[in-house]
Amino acid sequence: MSISSKKDLSAHLYQYGSVLILGIGLILWILWPAKKEEGGSLWNYMISSQEAERLLSGKSKTENLLEREEAGLYFNGYEAAFDKEDRLFYISQSLSEGEWQGDIRPYGADLYILSDECAEKLPQAINEGHIFDAVFYTEDEYQKVGIVLTGMPVVKIDTDREEPREYPIEDIDNYVFNSETRYYGEITVFQSGVSALPENKDAAENQYQILQRKVCYHERGQNSALFSKKSYAVKLLDQKEKGISEPLFGMQSSTDWKLLAMYSDPNKIRDKVSMDIWKEIAVEETDFNERGPEMEYCEVILDGKYMGLYGMMLPVDEHTLELGEKNVLYKVLDWYMPESADIQASIDQNYEVCYPVRIRYPEKNGSVEELWKPVVDYFTCKYWSIDFNAYSDMSHVENLADYYIFIQTVSGFDNYLKNTYISAEEADNAAGYKMITIPWDLNYTFGNCYSYDPEKNYTEFNHDTSVNYVEPVLEQLFRSSFNGEGDVLKERWNKYRAGVLSTEYLIKLLQDNMNYIQKTGAFARDTKEWEGALNSSDLAEVEEYVEERMLYLDEYFGNF
Repeated sequence: MSISSKKDLSAHLYQYGSVLILGIGLILWILWPAKKEEGGSLWNYMISSQEAERLLSGKSKTENLLEREEAGLYFNGYEAAFDKEDRLFYISQSLSEGEWQGDIRPYGADLYILSDECAEKLPQAINEGHIFDAVFYTEDEYQKVGIVLTGMPVVKIDTDREEPREYPIEDIDNYVFNSETRYYGEITVFQSGVSALPENKDAAENQYQILQRKVCYHERGQNSALFSKKSYAVKLLDQKEKGISEPLFGMQSSTDWKLLAMYSDPNKIRDKVSMDIWKEIAVEETDFNERGPEMEYCEVILDGKYMGLYGMMLPVDEHTLELGEKNVLYKVLDWYMPESADIQASIDQNYEVCYPVRIRYPEKNGSVEELWKPVVDYFTCKYWSIDFNAYSDMSHVENLADYYIFIQTVSGFDNYLKNTYISAEEADNAAGYKMITIPWDLNYTFGNCYSYDPEKNYTEFNHDTSVNYVEPVLEQLFRSSFNGEGDVLKERWNKYRAGVLSTEYLIKLLQDNMNYIQKTGAFARDTKEWEGALNSSDLAEVEEYVEERMLYLDEYFGNF
């Protein structure tokens, strides 16, 4: 073949190939879904009201298309949280990023979102709780829904079944404290931004994080049982429904979590601020572990119902305290202490509970007498036959000082005689153990205290900033200062007062948490959902209380 013939053939092949490519491209263009079907951000689905009107022409409106067609919205491959009553999808977005994160994609029906200028102003849309108008549609029908962007993590729980728990009276601890009906299902946690969720440990800080696990949960709390908005204990499970430990929201990995409703706190910040303060105190201590509960905010949708603003809490247990097999963890539930005869009766019955004290770790393996021994020795020198030298020797005095200072600072109405954990750790001292006291259940703080009035949600505000929230025996230990305990207390008070317990810092913590729950839109939604909670964003009363309280404590601790 001549060179000219080869050139002619090449030209024909090129022309033919070009036509073929153009033809394939045209076919793909015709067959390829419109941009709104590709997934992505809100903008990918936005159309004008005129386009929407044309699109819905001839279709009939319905209120149950999603249910009948098993349709909905995927977010990054997971079913988005949906409030069935108000027909609202909840999507977690980052407050700090200011840009859309994640991929939304409909299933079971097509989707469009009405063009909305708030899509270009995500922080404003989040802050205002803006609802983006959206429509799911099929060939014949359509249903209107809304999409809400929240700046807070979203926790979605779907229940599959429930199982009542029944224990024999011989298993007294479980019979009394663990008999709530268990609910089994699935939990999905959506969080944008920094996270310790395991699916993406190496992800960039601004990458979206989602965790999905099986779950077992039940209602918890004595006071919360009185409210329509419940608190829950949550246990993460693997596919075989065995406990699995996972980190949530940057907190330590755990199998067990608590969802705090915070119903009785009108400001919704007391638990969180108090836990943050204790955390900052505890993290500075390196000689022993006094780590307490930790909490991060989230919004909860349970079985298709929006439940409002919650606190996901990492509880105190043997894992957070890094306890060994020979250590013991006790939980104190109520105001009074048992007598020695009461505990002996529990020992004789081989019980792990002598109300209001429960042995939380380890589980009994045979006789419980050895598990009760540390706390019996402790109560003996602290309550039954007061011996300040033995009390001091059995304690980390620095921990007692931390607890004393903390409870006085936050005005822990419900904590100076109850709602504490006490851990017994082996030590080279007369008793063979050192006891560490840790607070929990911190809703009655910063002026709030218990009320017998249900119309006030069993809560009232005490303006008296001179009330001392401390056990008399603990106060006397430091005032007597037989072994220099008063010097330890005063030194630690001065140290904390210059930092984490400065008035300015305390008020900043209160304000920062209030700003966060407001800017995420969660506080307004919770207020609307639970009118009986009497929510208030006004911190003036609390701030004034803190200022006066800290002035009082300066004088109080200055006298040691």
